[in-house]
Amino acid sequence: MYARSKQVEERIIAEHFGIKLEEKKQTTLILYVRTYLERNSYKKSWDRDKQRLQKIIAFVGDPDLRAIDRSSLEKYERHLLKSVKIKPSTVNRYFELLRHLFNQAQEDGYLEQNPTRFYKPFAEEGERRALSSEEITRILQAAADLQAAPKTRIQRIIYDLILFGLSTGMRLSEILNLKESYVREDMIYYPMTETKSRRRLETRSARKYRITVLNDMARMIIKKFKPREGYVFPMKWRNPNALFYAVHKIRDLSAVKDFHFHQLRHTVSTIVANQFGLATAKSFLGHADLKTTMQYTHPALSELRRTVVKLEEAISMLIPKAEENKRDK
Repeated sequence: MYARSKQVEERIIAEHFGIKLEEKKQTTLILYVRTYLERNSYKKSWDRDKQRLQKIIAFVGDPDLRAIDRSSLEKYERHLLKSVKIKPSTVNRYFELLRHLFNQAQEDGYLEQNPTRFYKPFAEEGERRALSSEEITRILQAAADLQAAPKTRIQRIIYDLILFGLSTGMRLSEILNLKESYVREDMIYYPMTETKSRRRLETRSARKYRITVLNDMARMIIKKFKPREGYVFPMKWRNPNALFYAVHKIRDLSAVKDFHFHQLRHTVSTIVANQFGLATAKSFLGHADLKTTMQYTHPALSELRRTVVKLEEAISMLIPKAEENKRDK
């Protein structure tokens, strides 16, 4: 590899001219992966990150961290696309993980440059879309059918999880890890340390909670379940991957082949933004990035309550009639 050859060349020249090279910090890929996982153990994606890093090590081996260069990463990209045959969007996730790992290694002094700096992710515009009204109805019907005759624990609650996602716009990881203690009357006070914005907490010391206002539909779903170990939804495994097979089954039943749970958040964002504007949508969904909305002001809590009522009305019109009758009984 070019990086390793350069290191050897530098050492040979230094020895020839009697120059004492400054010893650089060294570590191998496996050793630094352990460090990375230990330091990021708080992440909800930790299990998935660990699995992906193990797959990377299985292909790359255990080279010196500085020996990993553009050539070796391009070879790994070809392996993922042609041998493993995973989607380009998933390849993006692998390289995003590597970028974070190498950034941390650079901060720790093991690397001078991040070897993923050249990487250009594949376009994913098609996957970041809101669902149409017809698609929502078909997805809800498919989820209702699964929940009516469940074969797994997830299928027993899949309809309620999807309807709750549509009613609140919350991320899947936040829904699965929602605790009973976070719910107070018609609001959820979600600790910032438990959300995706955890690392931003240092610059937002005054903001300890993110507030989500609940409409009647979301409140009824919460009341429906008996909390398990303090959590609202009764589940054994609270990783988003737990929904993998249920989501694929819904894709088959609904014929919405690209459906994934996060589309519900995009859909809610579209509904709220269309009716109330971007500022309200940003506040309702708890977005942390102000770059595109900093010119707007945050809406009051009363406006958020009106928003969830309107959202409930919009979602209610899309619920399959048979399920609506069951819910009303």
